[in-house]
Amino acid sequence: SFSRPALALLPMALALGLVSALALLPPVAPFPMPASSASRPLLRSRLGARTATQLTAAAGSAPSPTPPPPPASVGRLRRLSTASKVSVASVLLSTFLNLLGFTLTLPVNVALREHFELQMGASFGSLSSAYPLGTFGALFLWPRLSDRVGRRPVMALSLGGIGVGLALQSWAIYSRAPLSVFLACRFLTGCCAGAGPVGKALLADIGCATGQLPRFMAWRDAATTLAFIAGPSIGGALYTASGSLATVIGVAAAGSLAASLIIGFLASEPDSAPPPSAAAAASSADGVGKAREGKAAPADGIVACPLGTRLVAAVATVCAVSALYNCGSATYAAFFGPLAQDLLGLGIGGIGRAYTALACLSFAVSAGGSARVQGTIGTVATCALGLAAVGASLLLMGAATLAAAPRSSLVFWAGAALYQLGTPLYAPTVPTMLLQCVPRHRRGAVMGLDEAINTVARVGAPLLFGQLYHTLGAAAAFGAAGSAVLFAAVIAVLRRMVVLRSSYA
Repeated sequence: SFSRPALALLPMALALGLVSALALLPPVAPFPMPASSASRPLLRSRLGARTATQLTAAAGSAPSPTPPPPPASVGRLRRLSTASKVSVASVLLSTFLNLLGFTLTLPVNVALREHFELQMGASFGSLSSAYPLGTFGALFLWPRLSDRVGRRPVMALSLGGIGVGLALQSWAIYSRAPLSVFLACRFLTGCCAGAGPVGKALLADIGCATGQLPRFMAWRDAATTLAFIAGPSIGGALYTASGSLATVIGVAAAGSLAASLIIGFLASEPDSAPPPSAAAAASSADGVGKAREGKAAPADGIVACPLGTRLVAAVATVCAVSALYNCGSATYAAFFGPLAQDLLGLGIGGIGRAYTALACLSFAVSAGGSARVQGTIGTVATCALGLAAVGASLLLMGAATLAAAPRSSLVFWAGAALYQLGTPLYAPTVPTMLLQCVPRHRRGAVMGLDEAINTVARVGAPLLFGQLYHTLGAAAAFGAAGSAVLFAAVIAVLRRMVVLRSSYA
């Protein structure tokens, strides 16, 4: 049965209802738009099936059977201004520093288990569930707030709050506070989360205007992978040298506070641009035509909404796929370290070095081939390929724990390596598909919605699969998580087939 600390997390979700209700409020567009096209984002969100020809008619132009060719400038990479370059660099650096705080603590999860004398199961899973439970309401609040008041101040405030929350966690460990206090500190830290989707929205504001959004998403994924390379090794070395969990978490707090200062002083937001003209709408239709072929536009390698022109169906599909993936990734994050310790006898330092070595594989894919694969086979195919690799990796890691498994250590490392190869293929596809098919003043809200749905998976997966781990063993837990990820790949492929079938009907 679920332990008392795990159950204690559930009432906290009730307090998030009021904050989550903010998602029901209609967004107010802070960007000036001409009267003739002010309603176009609203039309696009409500009538996603409208063609570019119909949009042209709504703007006052006569529709034509064949859309006119796009202008020469549409679809080409445009040069970034100095301010935009600094903003992109600051977002990437702050993403690295903030995630570095998370990855620093990955190898010391085993030490947390020993510190609080926890058994494998829901109690240990609660350590991974407390933070995402706090983020559930925050992911409705912070991204929508950024749509109203701007990305930079919201992102800086969010990162600063995370730093303060990590400092409180460090204090709880240092003062030997009970598990409930530590979980409350993690929950409060999660309430400040929101920098991730806001940062993606800021990159989209810059990238969509210059045709470089896929490149920026790949760079962001590379920055997160660098954090996974450096963080576990640094965290393991810090713990080995100091023997103090509080020190490791305190350094993580300093990283988030530094990220907040970087965004506050260096980042800037691009000038607001008017909605696309009739010619740009026609070019959008041209992009959809290329999406039907499964290929991307030559400009940036990716086409918006390859899961269909109906916005609601496309966003719902992406969110469902993303949630199922996070069921698997949360299970991997929560139980990789303990499983490596129990199966292979690795200590905290060894676990940190294992995380670093595996992250190097992921970085090689992120920096060297992720965007190219998307440009070659299409966004949805890349998404499905990455999900298939992640799902198969979790199945392999679970199979390695079976008594009849030959060379269990080799099977375990093969599964872990396959996970690191699949994740960078999948990760950039979701924000790219979401951000390119929504208006600028709704990007924060859509990314917040996706992250909130993912949070449900991150909260529930460690508790559910932790209980499965405790009762039926690691093979059952990792097998169920891998099956969920493979099901996500099936959903993506089926949705793509439906879109292609309707396109050529």
